Amino acid sequence: MACKNPQLKIYHEDDINLFTNGGITTLNDSIFSGIVIGFYPESKDTASIRSFVNGKEEGVWKQFYESGKLKESRVFAAGKKIGEYRLWWENGTKKAIYRFENDEYEGESREWNPEGRLIRVMNYKAGYEEGLQQLWYDNGKIKANYQIINGRRFGLLGTKNCVNVKDSIF
Repeated sequence: MACKNPQLKIYHEDDINLFTNGGITTLNDSIFSGIVIGFYPESKDTASIRSFVNGKEEGVWKQFYESGKLKESRVFAAGKKIGEYRLWWENGTKKAIYRFENDEYEGESREWNPEGRLIRVMNYKAGYEEGLQQLWYDNGKIKANYQIINGRRFGLLGTKNCVNVKDSIF
């Protein structure tokens, strides 16, 4: 039996009106399959590329800055987020990497500031924080350093100490 790989028709985002309801995207009341390309109005450069198969998000989706640099890239399979979701600052440095499995956060996620300094490392299991979680201020000082074990938080949360009202002087 031959493998079928249908070619998807390409649509200009401004020429169509997609409607999404209940996770299914339609065009003119028909389930939509195709590649949708968005353009910046002034420059006519590519702003985004999205694809759908049988009404669901599918494949690699990309967004670009007006300068043409890649802004983000993410992957869908049958309407669910999977794999890595990568973002970049306009200066080209990494902004974030999130990992997804079956439409939920899974594993380690990282975020950087525009200068490229790591400011967040979070760990997830089935969409919930699990394990070591770390956050830093832009200057590199620790903001939070805690662990989630069986849904309970242990460690430095990065919150300010509270002042008890009865201890305050008025």
